[in-house]
Amino acid sequence: MERKMRLFLTAAVMLFGVTKVYANGGFIVDGMAYEVNDDGVSVSLVWKGVNEPYSGDVVVPASVEHDGKTYTVNNIGYLAFSHVTRLVNGSWTVIKDNTSITSVTLPNTITSIGNAGFLSCESLTKIVIPNSVLTIGPSAFSGCKNLSEINFPEALYSIGSYAFSGCTSLKNIVIPEGVSKIGSYAFNGCTSLEGVYTYVNEVFATGTKAFQGCTNAVLYGKEELLDTYKQTEDWSVLTNVEALVPLTVACGNGGSVQMGGFTYSATIASAQASSGEHGDICFSPEEGWELSMVKLNGEDVTSQVKDNRLPSGVSAQSSLLVTFRPMGYDVNRDGSVDISDVVTLVNFILGQ
Repeated sequence: MERKMRLFLTAAVMLFGVTKVYANGGFIVDGMAYEVNDDGVSVSLVWKGVNEPYSGDVVVPASVEHDGKTYTVNNIGYLAFSHVTRLVNGSWTVIKDNTSITSVTLPNTITSIGNAGFLSCESLTKIVIPNSVLTIGPSAFSGCKNLSEINFPEALYSIGSYAFSGCTSLKNIVIPEGVSKIGSYAFNGCTSLEGVYTYVNEVFATGTKAFQGCTNAVLYGKEELLDTYKQTEDWSVLTNVEALVPLTVACGNGGSVQMGGFTYSATIASAQASSGEHGDICFSPEEGWELSMVKLNGEDVTSQVKDNRLPSGVSAQSSLLVTFRPMGYDVNRDGSVDISDVVTLVNFILGQ
């Protein structure tokens, strides 16, 4: 009898520990809760349960399987990552911050981040938003006080009200060309904000006090739009305004380069930059790779890079060439990987 009971419990754990039915009509797979969307083929990742906040470094899958059917994960639902513990007047209410979640990686199937999806995730320091995301809902990241950087995908067109209010560690934001809506108080209280880089081709009116409390930030916009920014309510609170001018960045495979709120990886880009110099430039080789060469306006400045950081910065109207190489390929240590490394290796093998 005892053996049969152990077998039953083991089977139950195997069945419900991986996939179990969720009380609101959805289901849980591998510790993440989902609700089926109206289309019947996609799901939203949703709040998991009372006192069950998501924690640690979370990687959201592109698809999940339940009951013999595969669903695409395309939305972060209402209050999904928040610590919701009480029902008040028919609505779930956050009564304490989620201090457990530190980073989130979203798949390129996600098209929207729903209302209050990451509300009050105060320990969240990093989130990777894929290029597939079109909208960021109201209060999506409100109160994420340790979130220091955010990448807005090129396809993004809407940032909701209060979306990043109270993100007191946020330093730079880059608003893509396609954005046409920024809601009220979207960046309210982002007191550490240093730069707002706008790629938009036409200045639009934001919601009320979208940048309230961001008076120390510099607004970088296209030169022909600067006067319009200064005269447009709620943009005009950003009193320090500078023009964006061309900067050419060429970055090879094997890593990325970050500067002035931008990240370049395996690309040749005619980018935009401020007319003055950026701060330090940081290089991030991928695992198994290392920085090979950095050329600024044709001059090799690789020797000036310390700990994958170039302190001098790069001004606009410049060209920056960055290359990476697999670690250990520069046999003769001359700074490049070429036929001379093969000759050195052959001579070493031959004992010459």
